[in-house]
Order: sequence, then C-alpha cells, then structure tokens
Amino acid sequence: MPLAANHSDVHDAITCRRALPEDYPALGRMLELYQYELSDIWDQDLSPQGEYGYDLTEHARAERFFAHVALVDGRYAGFALVGPAVVTQAEGQWMEQFFVMKKYRRAGVGTALAQHTLRGHPGPWEVGQIPDNLAASAFWRPVIGGLTSGQFEEVQVTEGWWQGRVQRFSVA
Repeated sequence: MPLAANHSDVHDAITCRRALPEDYPALGRMLELYQYELSDIWDQDLSPQGEYGYDLTEHARAERFFAHVALVDGRYAGFALVGPAVVTQAEGQWMEQFFVMKKYRRAGVGTALAQHTLRGHPGPWEVGQIPDNLAASAFWRPVIGGLTSGQFEEVQVTEGWWQGRVQRFSVA
C-alpha cells in the first residue's frame, strides 16, 4: 500500500503478526511513544526515570494477553495489545492499546493491523476510545463496520474502571 506522498510513493510490504519475545523491547519503546502522543488527553506523568512506564512484562504474563506488531518493509510501524478485561460484556476480548506510528498512518497499516488482530481472536470483542480521542473513534467505526458488515453496537460507558465510547461486536 502506498504511504503518504511525503514519505514514499512506492508500495511497501505491510506485515502483521503476533509479537515474538524479541519484539518486546521495541514494543516497550513504541508504548512510550504512544503514551507521549496521548499525554494531552490521557492524564499521566513521567516517572523519576523519565518514562511513562507501561509495564508490558506484567501484561505479557497475564492469561489471555496477546501482543501483535505491524511492520513495513521489516521496520516496526505499530502494535496492538489484547486482553480479557472487557467493560460491558461478560466475556470476550478487549483492545487494550492500539498504535500506529505517524509516518505510517493513512497508508493502510492501521487497518491491516486491526483486521489481523481482530480476526486472530474470534468471538466477542470490545474496542474503546477515551472521550477526547476523536481520531480513534473515526478510525475504529469504519474498520469494525467493514469487518462486521455494520453489525456492531456503540455504547457510552460513564462509570467503572474505564470510561468512554465502546464498540461491541463479534468476529467469526
């Protein structure tokens, strides 16, 4: 798929796969970029070590936790983290974090990673967006709609451990 004109006008190879142990250092660094990017709408501060400090190792040991990566021409371009902590249903998968580096946005990488991740875990799903992340909602609605032929429900969660918009759907 072509990248934005200011980055490349050739077709680049997009690879999406489940993360391997050797991907975790890069995943950790991309998580720092992700948290920085959301720092204006997600209230968090740096640790004394100068990091946001998302504890990926704790999540990696959790039952039903999965990490996926997207690569463009073999270079890291994004990630998806999946867990079982659903918000509005009794069971299913929850998209914990999803990130595509700015260089690769609007080039099909996010859609490819989302489809790969969702199809890789059949069954009920929830994908949520914090209230001020309008770009995420604009991305997820057509991706989920395309994958489910429009068969999804969107709810607003205002109480509990997580609050915001949530799309509920099932992947065969």
